[in-house]
Amino acid sequence: MKTLHLTKKDFRVVWFSGTGAGGQHRNKHQNCCRITHIKTGLSSIGTSSRERINNQREAFTALAKKVIAKLCIDEQLPETNKTVIRNYNKSRNEVHDKASGLKISYDIIMSNGIDEMIEARRNTLLMEGIIKESM
Repeated sequence: MKTLHLTKKDFRVVWFSGTGAGGQHRNKHQNCCRITHIKTGLSSIGTSSRERINNQREAFTALAKKVIAKLCIDEQLPETNKTVIRNYNKSRNEVHDKASGLKISYDIIMSNGIDEMIEARRNTLLMEGIIKESM
């Protein structure tokens, strides 16, 4: 489990006047809060209360949930965030393996299987040090 250390310098707090129902107090006092986490760019606002501290607490609670969720998702994803593994280009009749960079004719893959593409992927993983060569 990873520990997360945050300080006041990691956030930007902006106060602004609310709009809508609430009359003069709501429209003339800057009691609404927007907090932004600078590193991720995520932000959250608190506007439901007339009191600054409650709005700040509301915004920070919502922001904390967003930041933790984002950091957990980023931690689970590998460094190379490649969602598309292979592309098939119909006009060129070729398959492009995104991880290894290999481009090969679709007809060759259909006749020989995908052995050449698997070998190219394996070599890429060996070069990146993700897997080790077995004896």
